[in-house]
Amino acid sequence: MLLLSATGFFAAVGHADNHVLAETAVQAARVVASPAGNATGEIPGSKANTMPVTSPVIITGDPEPIVPPPAHPLRVALDWYLTPYHAALIVARERGLFEREGLEVTLTQPADPTVPPKLVAAQHVELALTSQPRLHLLVDQGLPLIRVGTLVPLPLATLIVRQEANLQSLSDIQGKTVGYVFEEPARLLLDGILEKHALSSDDVELKRIDFGLNSSLAEAEVDAVVGAQRHVTRRQLEQSGIRVVEFPLGETDLPLYDELILIANRDSLQQHGSDIRRFLDALQQATLWLINHPDDAWELIRKAEPGLDTQANADAWPDTLRYLALRPAAVQAERYHRFETYLLQQGLIESLTPAKRLATDITHP
Repeated sequence: MLLLSATGFFAAVGHADNHVLAETAVQAARVVASPAGNATGEIPGSKANTMPVTSPVIITGDPEPIVPPPAHPLRVALDWYLTPYHAALIVARERGLFEREGLEVTLTQPADPTVPPKLVAAQHVELALTSQPRLHLLVDQGLPLIRVGTLVPLPLATLIVRQEANLQSLSDIQGKTVGYVFEEPARLLLDGILEKHALSSDDVELKRIDFGLNSSLAEAEVDAVVGAQRHVTRRQLEQSGIRVVEFPLGETDLPLYDELILIANRDSLQQHGSDIRRFLDALQQATLWLINHPDDAWELIRKAEPGLDTQANADAWPDTLRYLALRPAAVQAERYHRFETYLLQQGLIESLTPAKRLATDITHP
């Protein structure tokens, strides 16, 4: 700017002598370089440049607040009432991690535990929680569902039997009444655990009890329940004075599966993909924090959700932590292929769905 100003000045004055030109150029440079300049902004000895130097505008008062962009709503239907295995969801909500990702997350508990996947299929919610075995069965029925995240990557379901039922072994369960929430997964799990005893789900009387697993056992409406959560349900019952025996269903010939997964609508996945990725990022941050700060995490959870503040849940907390997925977005595609193949071999599904249509890691292109 200084070179151009001086050049323009030389052109304007034409044939003035060198001494005057040099002196005037120096004065011009001083005016341009000086923060204050002179009172009029004129170059001494020149009438060509008479533009005044204006004073800076001073803004007074508080600045306008920066309005954050509107948060993207994301509706999540739970599989059940809140339990310690939903810890990552609670921590992410309470520590503001969803908001930090630009999300407005709504967690809803179903009145009917069979409904959440149907809400996703109908695009009434963006995400829902369910189990991997149930996902396979629902997809085979034609629902456009796909796994996008995992909260618990190992089997949790158990068969819990009242001690008063007098079962010396599982071979004695024949003719007993077994309560369940989802019939098809219940039959699948029972067949897996009873196969070694030459029994199947057809050898027991099945009774749907929805959310009443604990109360049905406590009131002796059933002799056993299938699909209860390992570590938590047994402790809850024993805290109520109900003595039970637990048979973990993960220790069977059933292929390993993810117990608690997040499912989305496959047809609208691209539309909501960015929001779901940010949701999973928030869950991963929450899981890392609660693993590193287990005592603080339990304190936060029990205060945020007083219904979880029981001695049974507190006792189950260390076991719960070991079962949480450290990378909620990561998927083991081979696990889904193996389970799908098993279901086909057992005649429980009509056709084989490719693993990539059952589960995806949405954080990878």
